[in-house]
Amino acid sequence: MALLAACAASPGPAPLDPSNTAAAFSARRLDQLTPELPAPSQGWDRAQWLSAALQLNPKLAEARSEVATIAAAERTAAQHANPTMNLFAEYVGIAAHSADWLYGLSLDFLLRRPGERARAMHYAALETALANSDLAESIWTVRAALRQALLEVASSRDESGLLEALIAERQMLLASDRARANAGDISRTLILADELELSRVQQRLRQAQARRAEAVSRLAAAVGVPVAALDEIPVRWDDWADISALTPTRSGDWRSAALIGRPAIIHALRQYDLAESSLQSELAKRWPELHLTPGYAWGGEGVREDPLNGFTQETALGVGFELPVFNQHQGPIGEALARRAAAGQHLIAAQAELFEQIDRAELAWPRARAAWEDAAGVVAIADRQHAAEQRSLAAGAGDRAGLVTAQVATTEAQLLLLAAAYDAESAFGALEDAYHRPLQGPESELPLGANPQS
Repeated sequence: MALLAACAASPGPAPLDPSNTAAAFSARRLDQLTPELPAPSQGWDRAQWLSAALQLNPKLAEARSEVATIAAAERTAAQHANPTMNLFAEYVGIAAHSADWLYGLSLDFLLRRPGERARAMHYAALETALANSDLAESIWTVRAALRQALLEVASSRDESGLLEALIAERQMLLASDRARANAGDISRTLILADELELSRVQQRLRQAQARRAEAVSRLAAAVGVPVAALDEIPVRWDDWADISALTPTRSGDWRSAALIGRPAIIHALRQYDLAESSLQSELAKRWPELHLTPGYAWGGEGVREDPLNGFTQETALGVGFELPVFNQHQGPIGEALARRAAAGQHLIAAQAELFEQIDRAELAWPRARAAWEDAAGVVAIADRQHAAEQRSLAAGAGDRAGLVTAQVATTEAQLLLLAAAYDAESAFGALEDAYHRPLQGPESELPLGANPQS
């Protein structure tokens, strides 16, 4: 009956069809999957894009399933071992009597070492904590990829707009120089230089457009939808190039929190705890694990005997345990000690790597901001030059070609400023990655701190 009860309930089959899962993913649309967020067609800020990614990203869903799978082992670790039943038949031959059969059963009860179940439960809990730290790292990886993709989309969009304006200005300059060459004012070799510069700008525009298409693809992958789901959905990050608004205040607490609380450190700590738990389990194996085996057998004393008077029964009790004759479990204990030492060294190495990442990011950010300020100075100079050319043309002392040339220089300076803003935003993102916390913007309201439990 116990055997039948154990086999009665079983989960049903759940087959997977790749064609169905592929069709379901292709049909994903943001407005259908994120009803709690504003309509995507209105444009989302970074926090709203991140909220969608936390819900839809398949890698995060897989990581959460891994956590659930590992957490299920905690229930297994808490279970008591079931006894084992053995059924047997024994043929007995006795002198002066006919042979007979004995039928019996025995049970094998495992008497675990003291604290063995508690150690197993502790080990399973540590593995769950380890999986949670990996999930926290996966969440931040998705956030970093999403921010970079949004930056690529916004920057390439603005760059394309400036390059289109630059192409129009270069075309105006080319037309003006052709007219001047036809009038004999300038050499026709300057026309070739103008055509070459126009071709370069057109090539830069095609590169920016290709970069934007690639960024949209990476954005879709970070969110967890096909590229078709992002058609005609604007990216709302208009002030991304305003580097003056990025003013992170350095905090020693952020650095300390990252060095002791980032998921990579938590992962290394849990690995060390697992190695320590394994060592304690190996040390406990120096004590024997007992098997208690009670048994019962019954039968008759031959086919010619009276079955009521010739009934025979036997009872037995056995105890089994390992004899430490050839080894005292020193080999596995030595292996566990070595694994614990290696886990300790891994923690030190992981922390040293974080030191390097944080130091590099803290040094790169002010330099990138200074480069942006220098580029802003170049734009200011180009603007003054353009204004001077306008005044000169209005006073009749200048010409149209000089004004167009000044406008080209202004647009080139704006492109230089845009590239410096992109580098500064990337450096700021690297600083956030080093601390593992959003430092500014709407994402700072989301629970993405350095502590994976937050």
